[in-house]
Amino acid sequence: YGKPTPGRPTKSYCVVSSSEKHTPQAIKMISAIAWVPQGAADPNPKRYELSKAEMEMLEAQANMDADLAEGEQDDSSDDGSSADGASGTADDSSKIELEPVDMSTLPADLRMDEYSDDDDDDEAKAGGRVGNLLIGKETELMGTHLDEDWMPVEDIEEEREKEEEDSNDDDDGNDDDSDDDLADVPDTREFMPIDVEGLQAMGLSAAGLGGALNEEDDGDDASDLEDTNLHPDDAMLVVAKTDEDFASLEVHVYEPKSGNLFVHHDIPLPSFPLCLAHGDINPDGGAGNYVAVGTFNPGIEIWNLDVLSALEPVCILGGEDTSAADELMRINMARAASGKKLKKKAGSMSGSGLRPGSHKDAVMALSWNKVHRQVLASGSADKTVKVWDVTQAGTPNACAATFVHHKDKVQSVAWHPTEGTILATGSFDRTIALVDARSNDGKNFRKASLPADCEAIAWDPHQSQYLAAASEDGTITCWDVRKFDQKIWSFVAHEYGGVSDLSYNPHVPGMLSTCAIDKTVKLWDTSSCFVNGSSVATPPVPCGSRDMGVGKLYTINFYPSSPWLLGTGGAGNQLSLWDLSGEAPLRKRFGDRVAANANAGGAVGADREAEGNENEAAKEKDFEEMMAAGDAAAEKVREAGNSKKKKGGKKNKRKAHRAGR
Repeated sequence: YGKPTPGRPTKSYCVVSSSEKHTPQAIKMISAIAWVPQGAADPNPKRYELSKAEMEMLEAQANMDADLAEGEQDDSSDDGSSADGASGTADDSSKIELEPVDMSTLPADLRMDEYSDDDDDDEAKAGGRVGNLLIGKETELMGTHLDEDWMPVEDIEEEREKEEEDSNDDDDGNDDDSDDDLADVPDTREFMPIDVEGLQAMGLSAAGLGGALNEEDDGDDASDLEDTNLHPDDAMLVVAKTDEDFASLEVHVYEPKSGNLFVHHDIPLPSFPLCLAHGDINPDGGAGNYVAVGTFNPGIEIWNLDVLSALEPVCILGGEDTSAADELMRINMARAASGKKLKKKAGSMSGSGLRPGSHKDAVMALSWNKVHRQVLASGSADKTVKVWDVTQAGTPNACAATFVHHKDKVQSVAWHPTEGTILATGSFDRTIALVDARSNDGKNFRKASLPADCEAIAWDPHQSQYLAAASEDGTITCWDVRKFDQKIWSFVAHEYGGVSDLSYNPHVPGMLSTCAIDKTVKLWDTSSCFVNGSSVATPPVPCGSRDMGVGKLYTINFYPSSPWLLGTGGAGNQLSLWDLSGEAPLRKRFGDRVAANANAGGAVGADREAEGNENEAAKEKDFEEMMAAGDAAAEKVREAGNSKKKKGGKKNKRKAHRAGR
């Protein structure tokens, strides 16, 4: 049935035979992808990072340990002072003198004065003897022999002659010990000749083994660093993946020079993911590499992509209220450290509900503001659109605004690329809307109709007044937001499958890509739709298509740091990349635009920096005028509709009354 959506079927079924029941197939799919801009990721990612709660618990435990140590020190000082006072008052005559003891009369194990002071040498020698004892006669096979002190000797022949002389003397002196000669008995002990790691594990010395310690661990650590560290030209891509009952984020790395694509690390998720949005601001206001994830749960999780073994998100916007459970965990951690009995979970904690401002259903769409970088927008199956302040996560002020202008599930949200207050939204009520995010009441908006349910929306990054939307029936429609009452062009992009996503190339003006459940990606040239900066009623020109070989496609996105790379995924549960640099027709058509866009970028950037404030004020004024004009027109339509309803209502009442009589 396509991409899983709240309220729609999430499993596909196949009929085995007419007499057998329908068997559900497990979900395996990629629902969303998000590129990480070049330079945003840490080239040396961390293995683990302590969360704020863990840091607080560690600080609390350290403070408790310091208090305990201080208390013990005070007790010991009190005992010492009392002892000194008692000894000062005692008489010297009370001392008891013991008679000297002859050390020779003591057992051998109590003659401490006869032991060597060189503890290190004795310990090494003793350890070496034990190690050599474990090695046994097998050392002879490796050119090492042991003397009477169980230490290795180099001259094997000299030692053997000495042993033969000793054995002859023993034979001459005492023949009764000849039966105890075990020279001919084979050694059946199962010990490796030089098992250095085994001796280290038993805490024994490696003296006498004549070899250096194994240094393979250092080599393994260096190899792991080479695998996890990023190169300057690596492209990072986050994939929202579902494999049967397991949901996760897979962070892929693509090496453009070698064409190698591999999973760098992954993050487990508690629920099936539906959408992603990349951002660079954390709850503390600092910069970093983060991704926001929307799932079938009402909460929005934000994860740190620079931590390889992340166990929990950096923060959660909305969702279930777990403050009582978190506080109980902190208390129990502190009580466990002090040896006290743990508290039990109260019954009132089980039904704590949702956090203030939270969505009440699945989060289906996300968009991170590129102008106001701490702002995140979300669309939900609860028919609402919310604006979040990431720096206020965990507080009642995290949700800055809520809009309820749609009548069905909100499938898409997208911030304007340069105007940080304009938000576009698309819904299953077959409308898209422009919202002024500065109006907290949500009444300042304009709408346009679609031929079918909205699947995706996208702003043209090179001509930001144009907004395109993809519909479930395969239609792509474009509007000029300055004249939102009429569309510029509309055409059917995929005849045999609805369009599931679309994406503009941020480096190539006029390049638009679409993907659909017909398993193909199509590229379009929208430059023919505009003449001298003015729009004409001409649909985009197709300039290439490709079957990606990964099944039905649900998501597509251009790499923001390269003009010739895009990624896509879908029901095949595999990520597919298309390197457009090897396509000669595409380079011929769009190559000049890439160079022109790169050259114009510096000059345009300088002009924008010089005139930024004036342009921003003018654009905001234009948008306000546009919204005001739209409100006036809408008010006229409503007034006309109300007058018609009143007239029609009277007639209907009369007819109903007459019919009743």
